[in-house]
Amino acid sequence: MTHRHLPTSRGSRRSALMLVSFLLAALIASVGLWALSGNATSTRNSPPKGALTVSASQTPVTPPADLGQDAAVRRQLEQLRAMPAPSPDPAQRDRIPDEARSHPDLYAAGFVTALLTQDYRTPRRQFLAWVDAEAATTTEPLVVGLVPVELRDRLAVYSVTEQSDGPGTSPVPSAAEWARLAALGGYTTVADVRVSEPLAWSNAVDAGRVTDPGVTARQVTATITLHTTAAGRESATRSSVSVTADFEGPPSRTSWGFVNVVLYTSLRQGTS
Repeated sequence: MTHRHLPTSRGSRRSALMLVSFLLAALIASVGLWALSGNATSTRNSPPKGALTVSASQTPVTPPADLGQDAAVRRQLEQLRAMPAPSPDPAQRDRIPDEARSHPDLYAAGFVTALLTQDYRTPRRQFLAWVDAEAATTTEPLVVGLVPVELRDRLAVYSVTEQSDGPGTSPVPSAAEWARLAALGGYTTVADVRVSEPLAWSNAVDAGRVTDPGVTARQVTATITLHTTAAGRESATRSSVSVTADFEGPPSRTSWGFVNVVLYTSLRQGTS
């Protein structure tokens, strides 16, 4: 028996610190490029990044002179500094097939699938150690924005856990929510994964606004099913999810790695 619910949409732009990413997110949202319907797999291998992208016909965006003093930026900088130092667990890198590490589309699909496939019965810190193991850094100004050099190694985990827009607005639940789902024997499965390159990003690449030849962006859409058990009754809640993220790879690196999530949107479909 299926119980229908009114769709609930949750979404978040990752961080004001990532100025370019933040502005590109606004641009993408304004033209609906990350609609949950998804697109066919892209084969483009130019350096796209789901960060601030400006079309070729637009003039560069100049941030306000006092942006560095913005309260949100200060708060996020404090959160980044307070985060534990990265603790990667290379032993868990088998979550993504080796053959997927040589192409941005395959890597984006593999990484986001692994990111959204969560078993709450296992330690959250172990899961984040896997994210750390997949982390890559870039010096591209349109990607790292206002993030200081010494904090960029924490950006990957920060971008998948930061919930400044409220609960449920990041790919990885908070520690409290992870524990709650663990008590319900919760875990997620992922299906219908599709990958595309954000048009706004490709416009920026074509306009020569991207300086790092190894950075790229992809939008990944998927269907997530959350499985839980309460009072002996199993339930499955389905959601449509869209993730726009940045990745770094050849020629800057020998294989592809994860930089940060720029946009995350979840739309609940129903529970059975």
